[in-house]
Amino acid sequence: MVSICIPTYNREKYLKHTIESALKQTYSNIEIIVSDNASDDNTVNLVKSFKDKRIHLIVQKKNIGMVPNWNACIKKARGEYIKFIASDDLIDPNAVSQLVKPIHKDSSISIVTCKRRLIDETGKTISTLQYSNQNRKVDGMTHARWILKNIRQNKIGEPTSTLFRRTDAIKAGLFDPQFSQFADFEFWIRLLAIGDLYYLNQALCSFRTHPDSGTTQSQYNGKYISEIFKLIEKYYHNPKLKKTYGLTDKDETLVKNKRTLDIVKSIKDLFIQGNITQAARFYSLLNQHLSLSKISSTTISHLLKS
Repeated sequence: MVSICIPTYNREKYLKHTIESALKQTYSNIEIIVSDNASDDNTVNLVKSFKDKRIHLIVQKKNIGMVPNWNACIKKARGEYIKFIASDDLIDPNAVSQLVKPIHKDSSISIVTCKRRLIDETGKTISTLQYSNQNRKVDGMTHARWILKNIRQNKIGEPTSTLFRRTDAIKAGLFDPQFSQFADFEFWIRLLAIGDLYYLNQALCSFRTHPDSGTTQSQYNGKYISEIFKLIEKYYHNPKLKKTYGLTDKDETLVKNKRTLDIVKSIKDLFIQGNITQAARFYSLLNQHLSLSKISSTTISHLLKS
């Protein structure tokens, strides 16, 4: 019924605990797919040390990239539903049993998500992230439009917090390899065009943050800046997608202005903190997508309104 997918690359330090959290599920009708992306640590041997027939190991002969490795898991999956776990994250024993209930009962739902804990390297809870203060069903297209008109907070969360139908994932076209930091965020948009979102106000997983995580690295090197503009271009410059989501030229202008201002604020904060090199890198990335005059006019307009 449920394929638990664990794509991994050089996560020997955390992977054992991730797999153990999958094996401890109270929901029994599962398979666990671990797809190793040509790790050069002891990942493969670690996975093989688990003597459980529910675990299926895929070993990529060469590194195919993070997002293609995610898609490899879905293609290998046999379950009706897909439950991802990042290989440094954890899911609670009742995660699958709780997440599968609403989507199995209601065919209009395309994705289920939940409250999640943010934990550090040692597993200590830093904070709890949530979409709402109650269980709720949200119209898929309405939320997709909200995402595309703001491109800010990912309220649905990371893959570890979600569960969705395998057939819907295939229909949506799987994860888009042109994205990395925004790969899940962008994929949710396409799933929401198929059906609704259901949120469980229950912490069922733990998202780990550490210096080597992809999210941390992307925030540091500013890669997310380029992905913001990639996302805008994909949905606002494609007539079919623009029509599907009911987007306008005015929406594009507004979302570009919002995000440009956010990035300028980040650059300012980095300068104040003395992180000159990082601030210069962020500015250079922004300048690849917008002219100096556009960056300046957006900033001045905001200051005047303030």
